[in-house]
Amino acid sequence: MCIKKRLRRMWDRLATMSNDTYLIEDATDRTGDRALLARWRELLAESESHDRVYQSPEYFDYLRSTATRHRPPQLFTVLERASRTVVGVVPLVLRHHGFEFSAGRLRLGSLPAFSVVLLGSAPLMPARPELLNLLFEFLLEQFPKCHAISLTSLPSDSKLWRNISDAIGNAGGYRKHLLNNWRDCHQIPLPANFEAFMAQFASKRRYNLKRQQRQLRDHGGGQLDLHRIERPEQLPSMREALARLITPEHRAQLWTVEEMQGLAQHGMLLCYQIDCGGRPCALMLGLRSSDTLHLFNIFHDSTLDHLSVGTTILHMAIEDLCGHRFTCIDLGYGTPAHSYQSSNVTVQRGHVLLMRTGLRNRLVCALHGSFVAATAVARRHIK
Repeated sequence: MCIKKRLRRMWDRLATMSNDTYLIEDATDRTGDRALLARWRELLAESESHDRVYQSPEYFDYLRSTATRHRPPQLFTVLERASRTVVGVVPLVLRHHGFEFSAGRLRLGSLPAFSVVLLGSAPLMPARPELLNLLFEFLLEQFPKCHAISLTSLPSDSKLWRNISDAIGNAGGYRKHLLNNWRDCHQIPLPANFEAFMAQFASKRRYNLKRQQRQLRDHGGGQLDLHRIERPEQLPSMREALARLITPEHRAQLWTVEEMQGLAQHGMLLCYQIDCGGRPCALMLGLRSSDTLHLFNIFHDSTLDHLSVGTTILHMAIEDLCGHRFTCIDLGYGTPAHSYQSSNVTVQRGHVLLMRTGLRNRLVCALHGSFVAATAVARRHIK
């Protein structure tokens, strides 16, 4: 057999995996294929993932266009062997995670874990155990230097987690590890119109929200303007607002200019800014996913704390979102500083790692799990 054919067969073994029913292929170089793109969008429309914005073709293209900071994304397809029908699309990236050993401000250290990160925290395919098993085994074989498959924001009540906990979690090739336990994530459901949203609150709360907005407008000499930022040409004013509202050190932790430009060009950026008296006083950073706003940060002028600027920009943004038929604001992990607690709903999500079997990974999981449990006991005791 010639060398060329041998190399080709070696590549085929690495690039595909199959059983009697399904076949997995590397489709990274086929993202421009119209049929594949159409099927990708169909699966995305059927997905119930709260993080499906990160599984979209637009986000995949964005990651490729900004791959100077990170490794470029990759795409795999799951097909029915007999019909060659695409039943699953799996966009992913390779990233380093850390097993953090920290308690409050005390940081004792971190152990690295190079991982295959499934974008959207779940594959775009049926959550059937045999299909998931085939995919996870394939990914660990395809990326031998990776310690784990990472599902960064998996809901505790999802079908995928139930399958991982039952049949999948006992597979011989990997073991599940919940990083830092389940954590609360807040969402703000949005009704059909802003009047219905305001009707959820008692009359005193409605009065206070309107009073806070009125006081901020009076502070600006009658001028209080909301700006919806989603296009590339709007970014210069937003960058000026960031420079005014946060420190350079904090700014360095956010999106770069290139990343903001890419998100806007791909139609994913959705931010809000309010100007008081012609000067920026608050800014919201977020991404849009069909009818959901993923809200990451709210920044405001600290000299205006007494005027509740953070609450006001959220209130004004919700009015705009209701007008554009959004149904949810997803606030992610943690308890937000500015939120309508009475209208929020809380869901549990966790960072799940499917760790490759081996002594090193078993020791790391056991050590980190014991540390997290001991820290939780200590916190309850202190409280």
